[in-house]
Amino acid sequence: MKSKVVLLGDGGVGKTSLVRRFVVDQYSDDYITTVGTKVSKRSLSLGSALSEVEMVMQIWDVLGQKGYSGVQETAIKGAQGVLLVYDGTNDESRRALEEYWIPAVWRLTGRIPMVFVGNKSDLVADRVWSEEYLYFLSQKYTCPGILTSAKTGDHVEPAFKALGEQILRAAGHSVKRIDLVTPPQEPVDRLIRVTDKIMTDFCYHMGGVETGMPIVKRQLVLAGLDVRAPAADAIHDLIERLAVVERDFKLADEIASNRERRLAWLEGAEW
Repeated sequence: MKSKVVLLGDGGVGKTSLVRRFVVDQYSDDYITTVGTKVSKRSLSLGSALSEVEMVMQIWDVLGQKGYSGVQETAIKGAQGVLLVYDGTNDESRRALEEYWIPAVWRLTGRIPMVFVGNKSDLVADRVWSEEYLYFLSQKYTCPGILTSAKTGDHVEPAFKALGEQILRAAGHSVKRIDLVTPPQEPVDRLIRVTDKIMTDFCYHMGGVETGMPIVKRQLVLAGLDVRAPAADAIHDLIERLAVVERDFKLADEIASNRERRLAWLEGAEW
């Protein structure tokens, strides 16, 4: 059985570290901002001994920076399960799950299987309170809640396995759809919106996120673009670099059209 799983939560909560610990059993203290999405895979044996199922998890580690709604929505669509990750030492990241991430999931996919993950349990000052809060979330949303530490590896695999079991039980059942109005969002920096649009647009014209995003990430690095605070000159450089990449895939007229459209967004044109 194959399943698409997304990790959602604010930047810095440890989503990338959790994936790295789960997939290759490694950890690093270096913080690297996830650009767009990164897709990893790992198999899990689920179910009982008499009816064991091998699940191949396609794990999407999604950029947590607010304002990149295009990239985030593209990743969320089609997901069969979600790990909702917060930093156990950061109240704001905990509130963001209910205010931003859960509404996004329900609006785009319906009530798919979820697991709450309170990461950085090795740094939590009051473990009893943290476990009580997770219990509150799990009761409120009728889904598991697990404290993890990507650093020590504590409960990382059980968190992914709990989600896999939820997906397995939900297989064959229709997803409950929820009519949600997109809530008003806080004002987003214009250059972040432009960067998000360019990334999403390039992936669309390359056939999807899995094909396009690795290229975008490489060109972002070469352009020196920081997704947390993109500068106009770096965005311009990115546009030019993407146009060069497209020479290997597209005709001259389409390359020119894509470049002009993206430059127009940078110069202030609405889309």
